[in-house]
Amino acid sequence: MNRLYIGVILFLYYFPASGQLIFQQLPHELQLYPRDANNQAVVTISGRMNAPGYTKIGVQVFREDSLTNVISQTLVATDSAAAFTLAPVIKAEPAEYSFRVFIYKNLDSTLVANSRRVVCGDVYILDGQSNALALTDLDVLYSFNFNDKYLRNVTYPYMGSPTQMSWYPAKQPFGTVGGFGLTLQRLILENFGIPTCVMNGGQGGTSIEALTIRDPINHANPITFYGDLLNRAKWAGVATQTKAIIWKQGEEDAGSALPGYPAKFAKLYSQFREDYGNARIYVGQINILANPSDSAAALRDFQRRTKYLFMNVETVATVGTPGYDGVHYSGLAHQRLAFEQFRLIARDIYGSKDTAQINSPDIKKTFYNNRKDSITLVFDDQMQMVWKKDTTFYNFATGAQIAYRQQKDFFYLDGQSGLVTDGLAKNNRVILSLKQPSTAKKLRYLPAYFSDAASPFYDGPTLRNTRGMRAFSFDAVPIADAIAPVTTLAARPISEKQIQLNWTASAGSQTQFLERADDTPTTFKLIATLNGTANTFTDTNLPNMFGTYYYRLRALSTVSESTYSNMISARPLVLGVEPTEPAVQLYPNPIAADRTLYVQTDLVTITDVTVRNVLGQTVKYWHGSARKTLSIVLNDLEAGVYLAELQTVEGQLLRRKVVVR
Repeated sequence: MNRLYIGVILFLYYFPASGQLIFQQLPHELQLYPRDANNQAVVTISGRMNAPGYTKIGVQVFREDSLTNVISQTLVATDSAAAFTLAPVIKAEPAEYSFRVFIYKNLDSTLVANSRRVVCGDVYILDGQSNALALTDLDVLYSFNFNDKYLRNVTYPYMGSPTQMSWYPAKQPFGTVGGFGLTLQRLILENFGIPTCVMNGGQGGTSIEALTIRDPINHANPITFYGDLLNRAKWAGVATQTKAIIWKQGEEDAGSALPGYPAKFAKLYSQFREDYGNARIYVGQINILANPSDSAAALRDFQRRTKYLFMNVETVATVGTPGYDGVHYSGLAHQRLAFEQFRLIARDIYGSKDTAQINSPDIKKTFYNNRKDSITLVFDDQMQMVWKKDTTFYNFATGAQIAYRQQKDFFYLDGQSGLVTDGLAKNNRVILSLKQPSTAKKLRYLPAYFSDAASPFYDGPTLRNTRGMRAFSFDAVPIADAIAPVTTLAARPISEKQIQLNWTASAGSQTQFLERADDTPTTFKLIATLNGTANTFTDTNLPNMFGTYYYRLRALSTVSESTYSNMISARPLVLGVEPTEPAVQLYPNPIAADRTLYVQTDLVTITDVTVRNVLGQTVKYWHGSARKTLSIVLNDLEAGVYLAELQTVEGQLLRRKVVVR
């Protein structure tokens, strides 16, 4: 890190008046240095010595109070001063380092600086509204039972000035990192051993426009909310080394029906990229408010889609989080949200293998069935969706039911609820049953705003996956018509190793999945992914030339799907290619209905005929002497493929395939 501390001058009390040591770079107490690709950081100590007579400067590096390294440099005077640069390296680990700087004159040494409690790790930024601040229950959840020894914050005292900027332990001053940030720091340290600094720029009750205002001349001008946060990051020397920015905002814009959120977010995104580099940005989709604003649904849907609209963005839902009060969250709810955020960061930044279903389920497409009396919702491929039918609310004093909410009532077809009768979750799909065929074009999941007799805010039921991640709410998602299924799938065996399939592709198909089942039409497996216009395929990967194969086809597009095609079956054509010498013909082959096999030879005398099944077992045997022709009755053999071995009087053994139908 190249933070310059120009003007840090130590006047040594025993020096002549003109003697002075000037540090250009020197670590602060409690400072965090961002780790590099090698999981370490260089701590640069540099400056110049203006006093005569000093011949060396050195630094002692202590790790957790144990001396681990000593570096020194000879001071060579120039016309102006003796310049020096010391560059010890520290590791990103749960350890604090100290740096004791000495200057030497002859055999005498003098301690001139002692920077303590320095760590190496990662930097994160929290920004947004009060749910980014997450100040609930700090005294209960993060007091004596929360250890922030390796966790950091950069800010200045409450009601203080940016000129009072300093490094702090994460819980100081006044817990301004917030419960969400503190929990995130704890989880990263406990799971990956990496110290962290979190800078929280949240401002309660503030619109995105206010949080985006930036001085065009000095982006880090602390007179604005944006500039104040950037000023802290720049002072710490970590702005362009930030791992991620977590954006938790939107309640003010949604509740007040402020227009233009997408354009304002695009501006903020551009500013983040300019000032913080390519830090990963995590966008939290806000929860449902009680404020009667229909545009809130569109705002939430935009937040859901930011990961598709902007580079290096990930999203997470908050709806359905226990502990929500209509705007804010309890301290335990902030911890749960931090844990769900941590799993994404663990995957993206620390390479965690815990990746299954850690995202909030996101809608990919919705489409009718052919009768248009059901709608299929397709979520991310890995999701295992759960349909929670209802949520019931009781008066716990009297036992009386206050309210009864059913999941089906929170789907809106062209803005109208009450059209869904039930739902079913299967793998990554949810199928909605409709009261009657529909012509609606758009689907919304969850209301734009909500309150009822049981609660002034929405607290369920919600769609979720089997790991408890709640699905994003969505708005104005198009409902596509079903793609017509293929009805013309046909098969033709062309050899003992190949079956050719043909069909007429469905209109609107972009991709086709061809599946096959072996021997019985029960367990189908994907054997080919084809483009939407393909109408033929030759299956050359038949594991058993004697088997029966079943095929079916399904068409897909980015917005819809078809049901499966007609199912067809086929068996390979096992005729074989017979050698020409000596001339021996077996006919009919496949054998005729009377199950009599005729053997015709050309000047060859046959002495033995052995017929074996596919296991090599002898199922028919003939012995004698036949020249030119002989016949063998095979009417007691089951249908299948057999091997006929013909022994000649000359000692030759001829093998031929025989198919019994």
